[in-house]
Amino acid sequence: MPRPDKSARPLDMANPCLHGRKRRCGRPTSHDTEELDQYLLEIAAGLFVQHGYAGTSIDQIARKASASKQTLYRRYPSKEALFVAVIMDLTGSLLQAMAEISLKDPLEELRKISRMKLEFTLRPEALGIYRILISDGHRHPSLLRQVVEAIGEPFHNAFIRLLRAAEQQGQIEPGHADDTTAHLLTGMITGWPKDNCLCGETTLETSEERQAYFEHAWAFFLRAVGGKPRSPEPQPV
Repeated sequence: MPRPDKSARPLDMANPCLHGRKRRCGRPTSHDTEELDQYLLEIAAGLFVQHGYAGTSIDQIARKASASKQTLYRRYPSKEALFVAVIMDLTGSLLQAMAEISLKDPLEELRKISRMKLEFTLRPEALGIYRILISDGHRHPSLLRQVVEAIGEPFHNAFIRLLRAAEQQGQIEPGHADDTTAHLLTGMITGWPKDNCLCGETTLETSEERQAYFEHAWAFFLRAVGGKPRSPEPQPV
């Protein structure tokens, strides 16, 4: 039986029905708490994307989630903190992948992270977040700074780390393991697709289209930095 759509059902915060039945009396379990946290983040993400940062209030989020403002403020001291938590939740798989990168084959790791970033950038909810940062970021500089520190810097630092390891292992030519190369790679992989989508154009709709675009961009990048992918290790006879 398919699991119920948790984003479509309200929660009675006095008696949370996280699994379609009233929770037992007493303190909530860690599982209940985690599921409620995820539910609140999904509600907040939907409202932020729909109405923008300035057009979304804690009151709206609480009403949509059938929660009290105190429930939200116990978890997030401000709307900014909640917005950053929404972004961290959306990018969780990418941040986890970056935390687990191996330097055994840095050029291949850089390729995988770049491909994941393209997929993430074109997700509707990610595009919604980009639109918010473009429209509201200049009004809320501290919000923009927090997002850059939480997401932008980890991405950039991971790219730099992998470029330096690739240079040390002779996978790219000397002189390319720097900020400029990392920025150019990011722009090459996500710049045009993201800009087109933000302007309402239909771009790289299918997985096949995204893969073909990525392979072309990655090949161009390898030629620019003198990339030498690691040769496959010989298989034992």
